[in-house]
Amino acid sequence: MIAPLFVNSMYSLLYGTASPEALAKKAAALGYGALALTDRNSVYGLPAFIEACKQERLRPILGTELVYRETRQENTKEAAQEARKEYKQEVKKEIMQEGRAIGRAILLAKDKKGFSIISNLLTTRALNKEEPFDAEAVLAALTQTAGDNLMRAPLRNLTRRPQCDITWTLGGKLEGLIIITDDAALLDELCAATAQKENSEQDLAQRPPPPDAPPPDVYGLLSPFNRPRWGALLKSGIPCVATAEVRFLEPEDRQVQRVLRAIDKKTTVEHIKESELGSPDAVLPSLDEFYALYKEVPEAIRQNEHIVEMASYSSLFDGFLFPRYKADEPGGAAALLRSEVLKGAVRRYGSPGLRSLSSGSASLGSLKSGSPDSKSLDAAVLARIDYELGIIDQKGFADYFLTVRDIARRASRTCGRGSAAASIVSYCLGITDVDPIRYNLYFERFLNPERQDPPDIDIDFAWDERDAVLDSVFESFGDDHVARVSNHVCFQARAAIRETARAYGIPDEEISAIERRLRIESSEKLTQQDELWAKILDIANRLVGLPRNIGVHSGGVIIVPDRLSDHVPLEKSGGGIKVTAWDKEGVEAAGLVKIDLLGNRSLAVVRDTLSNLRENGIVIDELAWQPADDAETIAMLARGDTMGVFYVESPAMRLLQQKTGCGDFEHLVIHSSIIRPAANRYINEYIERLHGKPWKPVHPLLAGLFDESYGILCYQEDVSKAAIALAGFSVGEADRIRKILTKKEANRKLEAYRPAFEEGARRKGVDSATIDTVWDMMRSFTGYSFVKAHSASYAMLSFKSAYLRCHYQAEFMAAVLSNRGGFYSTLAYVSECRRMGLSVLAPDINASELRCRGKEKTLRLGLELIRLLASKTAEAIVSERKRRGPYRSIEDLSRRVPLDRTDAEALVGAGALDSLSPELTRAKKLMYLFTQVEKCVQVVQKTDSFYTTWPSSKAPESQELFGEEVFDISISQDSRDQNSHARSFCAPYESTYESPKRILESQMKYLGTTLDIHPLVLWPKAYSKPRVKGIDLPHFVGSTVTLVGWPITAKPVLTCLEEPMEFVSFEDETALYETVLFPASFQRYHHLLYEERPLLIKGRVECDHGAVVLNVFEITKIG
Repeated sequence: MIAPLFVNSMYSLLYGTASPEALAKKAAALGYGALALTDRNSVYGLPAFIEACKQERLRPILGTELVYRETRQENTKEAAQEARKEYKQEVKKEIMQEGRAIGRAILLAKDKKGFSIISNLLTTRALNKEEPFDAEAVLAALTQTAGDNLMRAPLRNLTRRPQCDITWTLGGKLEGLIIITDDAALLDELCAATAQKENSEQDLAQRPPPPDAPPPDVYGLLSPFNRPRWGALLKSGIPCVATAEVRFLEPEDRQVQRVLRAIDKKTTVEHIKESELGSPDAVLPSLDEFYALYKEVPEAIRQNEHIVEMASYSSLFDGFLFPRYKADEPGGAAALLRSEVLKGAVRRYGSPGLRSLSSGSASLGSLKSGSPDSKSLDAAVLARIDYELGIIDQKGFADYFLTVRDIARRASRTCGRGSAAASIVSYCLGITDVDPIRYNLYFERFLNPERQDPPDIDIDFAWDERDAVLDSVFESFGDDHVARVSNHVCFQARAAIRETARAYGIPDEEISAIERRLRIESSEKLTQQDELWAKILDIANRLVGLPRNIGVHSGGVIIVPDRLSDHVPLEKSGGGIKVTAWDKEGVEAAGLVKIDLLGNRSLAVVRDTLSNLRENGIVIDELAWQPADDAETIAMLARGDTMGVFYVESPAMRLLQQKTGCGDFEHLVIHSSIIRPAANRYINEYIERLHGKPWKPVHPLLAGLFDESYGILCYQEDVSKAAIALAGFSVGEADRIRKILTKKEANRKLEAYRPAFEEGARRKGVDSATIDTVWDMMRSFTGYSFVKAHSASYAMLSFKSAYLRCHYQAEFMAAVLSNRGGFYSTLAYVSECRRMGLSVLAPDINASELRCRGKEKTLRLGLELIRLLASKTAEAIVSERKRRGPYRSIEDLSRRVPLDRTDAEALVGAGALDSLSPELTRAKKLMYLFTQVEKCVQVVQKTDSFYTTWPSSKAPESQELFGEEVFDISISQDSRDQNSHARSFCAPYESTYESPKRILESQMKYLGTTLDIHPLVLWPKAYSKPRVKGIDLPHFVGSTVTLVGWPITAKPVLTCLEEPMEFVSFEDETALYETVLFPASFQRYHHLLYEERPLLIKGRVECDHGAVVLNVFEITKIG
C-alpha cells in the first residue's frame, strides 16, 4: 500500500486551502488506502483528519511538515561522503538560482513516542518564535524533546551540543519518529549524530569519528517538485522515499493561496512571488500517475510502502487524561470522594442540626453509608449517591471530581452547569446548586456505563474573579501541566471580503462602500458590473470557513499529571495565553479531559447585592435560601418584569415569559432551553399547548417521555430518548447522536445517522411522516441547545437574581450597574431604575464607593462608572478617603490624589465634585484642577520625580503629594487670569456645566446616561410630535400608531427564506417596548438604529399570546 506522505490542508494556516474532509474524500476516490496529513509546523487538523479518514475508510498517517530556515553555507567534513558533497553543491546552486532559503522535513509518527517528539518539537518552536530556527536548531530541539523543561528552553539554548551530548540523546530517544527531508544540512547533522551513536561506547576523544552512516528511519525526500535534488540524494546512500507533494485539492486553489499569503504578509497579491506558492500541479495524483512519476526509482516506491506499514500511529486517544488527586487516607481518591460526598449530603439534605455538625465537625470525615449520620438521610438520596459513585469509581473519575471541587472553592461563589448539574455527587460537593432529585435531572446524560467520553464539568465564576482562579490553577498544578484550550478562528463572510479586497489593493473606503451596498442589494448585481469585485467576492467566498489564527476558548482548561506537551503541542495565542494546538473537539478526541472555567456577570451581581445588603444590616442565609419557592418572585417572572435578571432579561425571554404567564422554576427550566433560535417554530405550539390546546404524542412509542414540555422535544437528552424509543438505538448510539448536536457541521454529521434512524423506526412500524416530524425536531437542536441540567442550573441563578430584584431593588440594580449590566446599556438600566421608582444619584467624591451602592429607594453611582476616569485614580480616591477622611475642598482633593487633565475633566463632568467647594461653579473647579496639573508638570520637569503611586509607603503620612510649592496659590481672579491656558477653558465650562441642558449632555458623555430624566428631553422636537406613549401600547392593539423611541438593543435574524429581519427594543420616557422589522422594513431602515438618538417610529400594534409588539412600517430621524 502506498500513500501520499506530504500533504497540506487548510490547517497550514494562511497557506493551505483544502479541508481534511475534502482531501480524504478525494484520496479514497482515487483508490488510496492510506493518507498522511503533514501541515506546516502544526498538527491543528489531525483530529478532524482522523475522523475524515474514518468516514472514508482510509488509514490516517499523522505528522507535520517542519519548515525552517535552511542553512546556506556548506558544512563540509573530512568524513563526509563524496556524494553528499555533490548533493550540497547542487542544492547550493539551486538556492542561488531560486532564492530558496526554506528547509523542510516531514516528520511522521510511528507510535505514541514519535508523536510526543513531534508535539514537543512544535511546542519548542511555537513558544520561541523570536529565536532563529535552522537545521542545527531543529536537530538540537529533536535531541532535547525528552528534557524536563523543554517548553521553557529558548532556542538560543538549543544550539548544537558537543557530539557526545547529541550521541547520548539520539541513543533511542528518536525511536518512533520517521524523518523525510531533502535538506542537506539536516541530513548531514542526523548522519553525523548517528555515526557518533554507533561509537558511543568508545572514547570519542581518542578515536576519530568514522564515516557518516545513515540513521534509522531517516529518508531522502523525492518529490515531483525537487527533481534537481534526486540525483544527489540517490547517490548519498540514504534511503529515499517517493511521495506526492500535495498543496491543493484543485489547481485553481492556487489563487486562493496567493491571497492567503498576501493576507499573512499584510501586502498585496502582486508582491507575492511565485516561489512562495505551491506548484499548481501539487494536487493528489491518481495511483497510475504516481507510479508513472517514479517508475525509474522503484526502490523509492517500496520505501513509501515500508513507511506506510511502519507509521501505524493513527489515533490520538490513549485513555482519558486528568490530574491525579493526592489523597492521604486509605482507599485513595475514591474513598475520599465518598467521604466528602456524604458530608455534603448531610449539609444539603440533613436536618438543621446535622447541617451545622457537618460544617463544623471533623468527625464527619469518617462518615460512611450506614453510619448514624448518613442513615438520617433519605433512602433515595443514599441510593442515588451509591449509584453515581459506583459509575465514577468504575470509570476512575474520582480524582477529576475532587480536583474540580477544589478549583470551585477558590472563588466567592460558583455556578456549576452543563450535564454535571444532573449529578448528586456534584451537588453534594458544592460544584452545582440544583437538587437533581427534586428536579428529576437525567444523570445518564452526564455519565453512564456505555458512555465513552469523560465527564465535562462547566463552572461559572464571577466575571471579575475568573482570571485570578485561572492564575491559581496554573500556579498550583505547574506550568508544564496546564494550558487553556484554543479556538480555531476561521474566516467569516465579512472579514473574508474585507481581507481579500485589501489583498487586491482596494482602499478601505471603497471596501466599506461595497459592504454597505451588499447589505441592500445582491452580490450578483455587483459582480456583473465590476470584474475585479466579481473575482474578489468569488475568492472571499472560498475563504469562508478556513482557519486563520489561533484564539482562546472562553473557559476550557486542560490539566494533566505529566507533561502536557507530550500529548498536544502548545503555543501562545495573540494575547500571550498558552493554549493547546487543538480546539475543544480536538482535545476531547485525544482524551484530554477539559474543565470549563467561565466568567459570569450575574454571579458578581448576586455577590455584590448580598454584600450591599449586609452593609445595610440585612443578611440572607444562603443555605436556607429557597428563592424558587417565593410567590412574589414567581409572579414577577411570569410578568416578564425581568430586566437585569440573569438569562431572563433578553427581549425574547421577556416576551416568552409574558406569553406563557408562567414564572415557576419548572417552566423557567423549559423556557431557558426552548428559547434556542432553531426552535422558534416549536415555541408557539408549546405556548398554545401550555394554555390548553389538546395534544397527543407524535407517536405512541413516545408517550410519557416529553409530557413535562407538552410533547415538544426540549432538551438535548430528549434527542437521545427519541432515538432509543422510536428507532431502537442503544444508549451509547443515542448518546453519540446527542454529542453531534453541538459539534461543527452538526447538520452534516447528524444526517449520517438518518438512514439508521429511519430503518430502525420503520422496523417498529413508524410511518414516514412521523419519522420526518421527529427528525426535524431533532435537527432543531443543532448548533445551540442545552441539557435539562444546564437549564436547571441557569434557572436557579435566574431565581436568585430575580428574588433580589423583587425584594431589594436598589441594591440589586446597583450591582447590575456596577457589573456593567448584561444585555443592555447603562442608559437602559438607569431608565429601568426610574420606572422602578428608584432615585439615581450622581457619583460623589465623598459618598461614592468604587461600585454602585443602593439602600431602600436610592441608588448612588460608583466612581468606576465614570467614563474616562482612570481605574487607578478611582481606587486612589477611595483608598485615600478611607485612610484620611473625606475631602474638604477642591484644593484638599488636588493635594491628596494625583489627577491628570482627563481625570479632572471626568470627575467634574460627571458631577462627582459638586459637593466640594460649592461656592465654585463646575467651570471654576475644572480650571483650578487644570492649573494644578500644569504646575505639577512644571515641578516634575524640574525635579524629574514625583510619587507615581499614591498613597505610598515611601511618603510620610503628613507629606502631600506635590509639596507646598505647587499648591501655595489662592483661588483668586488674579491667579486665574495669570494662566491663559486655564482661562481658555473658563468661558465654555461656565456655560456648559451650569445650564440644565449642558449638565444632561455632560451626564451622557461621562456616565452614558442621564439621571433624573430621560435623554429624550435633549431633543425637544421629540416631545412636540403627536405620538402614543410606550406605556399605552396595549390599548392600541390592531391600530397603526406613531411613537418616539430610543433604540436600546437589536437582534438580527434570518427568515426561513434566508432574508434578514430584526427584533429591536426601544424605550421612551414611560416604558420599554418591543418591535419587529420584517425584511422589507429592515432593508429600508435598519441603518438608522446605530446612533444614540431618538427616532420616530410608525407601525401596527400586535398582540401575540398577551405580549404586545409593534410591527414597524416606517422610521425617521428626529432632528
